[in-house]
Amino acid sequence: MNRFLFDNNIRYRLFRHILFFLITVLLFAAILYAQNQTGNFSNTLFITFINATFFFGYAYITLFLLIPEFLLTRKIGWFIVLFLLVGIALSAIKFIVSDHIFYSSISPENIQQSGFIEFRFILVNTKDMTFIVALFCIAKYVKDYLYTEQVRKKLESENKMAQAKLIQSQFDPHFLFNTINNLYALSLLDPLKTKEVVKRIKIVLQYLNTEIQKDYVYLKDEIILVENYIQLEKLRYGDRLKVEFIVDNNLNKFKIPPMVLFLLVENCFKYGSSLDAGNPWIKISLKTENSKIYLTTENSKPKTYENRELFENGNYDLKNLRKRLKIIYSPNGYKLATENFENTFKVNIELKEGFEIIQNKYR
Repeated sequence: MNRFLFDNNIRYRLFRHILFFLITVLLFAAILYAQNQTGNFSNTLFITFINATFFFGYAYITLFLLIPEFLLTRKIGWFIVLFLLVGIALSAIKFIVSDHIFYSSISPENIQQSGFIEFRFILVNTKDMTFIVALFCIAKYVKDYLYTEQVRKKLESENKMAQAKLIQSQFDPHFLFNTINNLYALSLLDPLKTKEVVKRIKIVLQYLNTEIQKDYVYLKDEIILVENYIQLEKLRYGDRLKVEFIVDNNLNKFKIPPMVLFLLVENCFKYGSSLDAGNPWIKISLKTENSKIYLTTENSKPKTYENRELFENGNYDLKNLRKRLKIIYSPNGYKLATENFENTFKVNIELKEGFEIIQNKYR
């Protein structure tokens, strides 16, 4: 139905106009026949058909020629003059061709017996056609407005998704560089462990190559990505890094936008552990309750960030994540809050619509 109303393919447009013309002719013929009860219906239908041909012709000339060429280009004077002249000319032609058949059938008292066409009849007919043209213009521009709104909303949605894709694709390449360097060092010191590391790198790269292109991914798959990422990062830190990862068991049915959890955890390493020369620590908590997803990350804060506002304002990854959630979810669909203390930094995310949005999208 939507395609029939708005598709600009020539076949659909032609079919719409023909169908509208036929419905209009049948409707007005039925009304005239019910009012007059004279003659047979086929004669009334023929009269209405001729009359409608001129009315539609006036409407099409106005809509597709006069309005675009004169009214929309602000040649208002020319538009008014040509609009009236076309109406009067079509009215005169209609009376000549039909021999007064329209007005003689519905209003015979207004027809002179001499057979001459008075100018006042032409003006009356022009007035009638002008009213119909006005209805045509209203219908067309209402339809064009609805179509434009539909296109605007579609483009707006596509633009938001494009922005979200752009933000989620902003993966920090330093992780890969560091991992490759660590892998090289490990291959020299402990070649037996390189196979496990390569396997974990493969999992991370495969996820970045495939899953990141999707709108939503299973939460359990994002957890597997994060677990492998943590193990790879531990190559750099060794035993001095403490990571606590608490995960709820009931996760199979939930989906989230890709890289949300990953970016949270990566943020802990990038702005916390990587700058902490002491004994960095990270706590990750993930639970679900009543179709809501709760993600929490907390990390030690290096002493180099004595200014708490500077630490949070300089966190561009967190800003991008907030922007991305704002694009994907409704204003009430998510919460992102931070707790910035002297020695720790904590991020809490609540995705209220996480499961409900997915259900509707994937049906």
